[in-house]
Amino acid sequence: YECVLHHRDGRVAGWDVDPLRTPWSPCAGSATQLDELIGTPLSTSTLASAAGLDVRQQCTHLFDLALLTISHAARGIAERHYDATVPDWTEPPFAATLDRDGRRMLRWELGTTAEITAPPGFAGVSLRGGFLAWSEQRLHPDLAEAAQVLRRAVWLSPARLIDLEGCDDAIESSLTPGVCWTAQPERITLAPRVRHSLRDHGPSADGMLAGFDERARGTRTAR
Repeated sequence: YECVLHHRDGRVAGWDVDPLRTPWSPCAGSATQLDELIGTPLSTSTLASAAGLDVRQQCTHLFDLALLTISHAARGIAERHYDATVPDWTEPPFAATLDRDGRRMLRWELGTTAEITAPPGFAGVSLRGGFLAWSEQRLHPDLAEAAQVLRRAVWLSPARLIDLEGCDDAIESSLTPGVCWTAQPERITLAPRVRHSLRDHGPSADGMLAGFDERARGTRTAR
């Protein structure tokens, strides 16, 4: 997804969303769900921005991106660039890192239990439920955002080991029913695979943002 936030007088005013690549056919339809955020005050707090919303009625990936844009607008900075690197969970223990604007922000050591084992200050923290609240209560807002980005990257990274191209629909992928927009009962049984949507950026991140600058300038390129 590419997501553009429009805001006015310190509040969310609207969205432009381009579903560049989606895994399942209903995913693109989730863009309209972001309208539930219209009127939300700009805030650097993910919990504050998402308060009162049922996140299961959103696309997880698009909603994460939308919350980042709200935080970005609240800070009033021109640009922010995150690079997360996560090895396969098949080789524990492993280290996951996050760079922001070319500077190393975080390096976590993890095992197989989705729990951070190092460094101090993060050791013993689970990536499961409650991480967002923990990060916003214990960390500076800028570091909390970075931790939330790395947490999501680590949590989703095992999905690259799933042969999604071998699945005909979302049910075959073992997507947990009810967990997101596409997984809702009225859609999960009608969610065929969008073929050829995978990209392997394991060997190199080159090409991950191919065409982004042109699109940001309003020029659409073939993809």
